[in-house]
Amino acid sequence: MNARHYLGMRPGDLDDKPYARFWKPDMSPMQPHVVDALLHGAEASELGFEMDAADQLLEPGYLPLENGFTQLGNGQTLVAVRTEMPGATGAMFEWWMGWHTMEHQRYKLWHPRAHVANGTREMRGDDPSLSDREKYRTTHYVTEYIGDRLEHITITFDDPRTFFGDGADLTSGGTTALVCGRVDLQRPRITIGWLIHQIREREEGTEMRSRFWLGKPQLPDFGPDHPANRLLGSGPVRRAAGRPGMGRSMVVHCGMEMNHLAGFLPELYAVYHD
Repeated sequence: MNARHYLGMRPGDLDDKPYARFWKPDMSPMQPHVVDALLHGAEASELGFEMDAADQLLEPGYLPLENGFTQLGNGQTLVAVRTEMPGATGAMFEWWMGWHTMEHQRYKLWHPRAHVANGTREMRGDDPSLSDREKYRTTHYVTEYIGDRLEHITITFDDPRTFFGDGADLTSGGTTALVCGRVDLQRPRITIGWLIHQIREREEGTEMRSRFWLGKPQLPDFGPDHPANRLLGSGPVRRAAGRPGMGRSMVVHCGMEMNHLAGFLPELYAVYHD
């Protein structure tokens, strides 16, 4: 690990930081419906869907798999987590996505037990001339633990229309934010997954619905039919590169970090906004 990258806070890390009081290393328990999903274990593949059917998330109501994980027929692991976020809004989450990248300490607020470092290519998260979406829609360089494994990845966030299509109504079903990205290894540069975080307003309150499609590696500079990607996507390579327990570990990670963020995001947002 880089000498500047470490888990937790050290003396002086939060000196003179206006957000210091939001460092809460004792995290709240996961929400009960996430715990129930973990106790159930892996679900039937028929309950999931591949990424090209992600427009189901824009329909009202809920899908058969809202919390848990399953292995799809194409070899990917689908992870689903729903987080109740009372008091939060889509605008707050999109602001957070740009704001937290500017200092490792900010990123660590999100998941004190797993987040190590983050930053972006341009480091523009504090630029007042940009919209919140312009600040975070770029490549993020992430170092974090998933379970007990330290990961060095990039997440490239892009316009949701690249996921849902130009004709999609991105506000349907009470949707107020869609944060969508491609996950790559930093070295070698191989795509290992895709993610969507949807903020949705309901009569019962705000909720986040997270989806991850993980574990079908490909080289991002080549199409799916390129010989190298056909080899990477083959069953033997996928099994050799597979990460046992990845689905469960991602449910735990997402369930912890999003619930923790929900506990302080509205108050933190108010510190930086009139």
